[in-house]
Formats: sequence, structure tokens, C-alpha cells
Amino acid sequence: MQKRKFFGRRDLIALAVLLALAAVIGIFYLTRGSGAVATVTVDGGQTRQIHLNKDAVYHIDDAALPVTLEVKDGKIRFINSECPDHLCEGFGFIGSEGEYAICMPAGVSVNIYG
Repeated sequence: MQKRKFFGRRDLIALAVLLALAAVIGIFYLTRGSGAVATVTVDGGQTRQIHLNKDAVYHIDDAALPVTLEVKDGKIRFINSECPDHLCEGFGFIGSEGEYAICMPAGVSVNIYG
């Protein structure tokens, strides 16, 4: 009776292929956030694109009330608004596709697209 090895050559090749595939998928998911874009809409019409791969502060002065947005570490948030309740500042950072934040009194919305 022949003794069977725990891992044969085909098993090792299959394992190597699976590990390489897992590494490629992992790298894809780790780097995909760098391409995220925030679409800022003012008063339901005028829009602008803000890429989230560079930290910066943006002042939106052409809205009903001025607001300030901060981009940091691939995410964006309202950091200042002249609205009475400041609820938009409480949303905190958003950065995943499909997330949004709105300042209703100022008429400014921020939507994240991948």
C-alpha cells in the first residue's frame, strides 16, 4: 500500500493560485477608496465634484447660507455652517459610496460616488 502525502503537487499549485487571487482582491479593496468622489449640489442645481484623495478645506459661498467642507483621509464632512441647528455638522465624516450629508437651510447636499 502506497503512503499518500498530505499535500500533493496539484494541491500546492491550487493553494498558491487561491492565495494570489486573495492578495489581488485584497489590494483592490484597499486601494479602491482613493477614487471616491463627492458630488456637492447647491440649491438642487449647481454641482461640483470633489475628489477625496487630497486633504483640503472647501468654502461654499454660493449657497443660501455659507458652509465649509473638510476632506481628510479620503472622507468629507461639514465643519461649519451658518444654519441655526448645525445638524449637518453632526453627520461627521462620510466616505463610502452611497453615503450622503445634507444641510437643508443652506441647500447643500454631499453625495459619495465610487
